[in-house]
Amino acid sequence: STQKILNAAGPWAREVANMVGVDIPTHPERHQIMVTEPVAPLFDTMVISFQIGIYVQQVPHGSFVLGIGEKEEPSHNINSTWQFLEHITGELVRILPIMANLRVVRQWAGSYTKTPDSAPILGEHPEVPNFFMAVGFSGHGFMVAPMTARVTAQMMLGQRPEIDVSPLFLDRFERGELIVEPSVVG
Repeated sequence: STQKILNAAGPWAREVANMVGVDIPTHPERHQIMVTEPVAPLFDTMVISFQIGIYVQQVPHGSFVLGIGEKEEPSHNINSTWQFLEHITGELVRILPIMANLRVVRQWAGSYTKTPDSAPILGEHPEVPNFFMAVGFSGHGFMVAPMTARVTAQMMLGQRPEIDVSPLFLDRFERGELIVEPSVVG
């Protein structure tokens, strides 16, 4: 028995919510990433194509890290595939021909936890007292983890969060107040 529960289960958030008898609008989405051999600097900013959902960034030691979200049925599949390599390298060379001769040195896959608006769900579940959520970060979890931990701890301690996180409450979906972020890729 416990007094409070925090669901921060990433791609398994929906399954954890089901354990307490509720459903939340999250699902896992596989993202595959590849890394190229290091080369001299070509550009120092992230390149994003919103049209095809690809993102590319050259890291300080010279390698490029590339990824793309996949439009497939939600699952916990995190296997990387040859099809991904064929698809992403074809798209990459089409939009950045200068990268045509780079070698791929590794690839992997992992899960994003998506919500209908690609924004996280924070706060206490409106139907289950003391069941708190910090889920659905859609690939942005590491960037906001410190503040998420802080405001979630404040809410779990019965304190008012130091920043207003009410737009991220679960009931926004019921109210039809989804968060529109035009700069989300994948």
